[in-house]
Amino acid sequence: MGPLGFEGVFRRACEVTMTVMRDQKDPLMSVLRTLIYDPLVEWSKPSRSRSTVVAESGEVNNGKAQVHVRDIEQRLQGILKTKHKARGLPLSIEGHVDYLIREATDPKNLCQMYVGWASYL
Repeated sequence: MGPLGFEGVFRRACEVTMTVMRDQKDPLMSVLRTLIYDPLVEWSKPSRSRSTVVAESGEVNNGKAQVHVRDIEQRLQGILKTKHKARGLPLSIEGHVDYLIREATDPKNLCQMYVGWASYL
């Protein structure tokens, strides 16, 4: 990351990346929407309950994929969801990057990711 940690070049690179992703949201979402109707997506991970519905026309429609694609679209607009509740106003690019960095460096999140976490040391 560099001598400044995430406050220097890393933060600026994240802001530029977020700007590009928001500007190019439509092409990105068109690629992701194809996964809703892809029958092979369900094969990649065995599931206890099938969330895939086959319509009379033979079209496959995956309910979980629709929810995930909708969540991704909201995130690209700057609307964040916390504990199944969406925040009202969209964040600016700088605010969104700041939120993501705070979440990524939060000890409560880090301790859940690493099995050998020893916060008492």
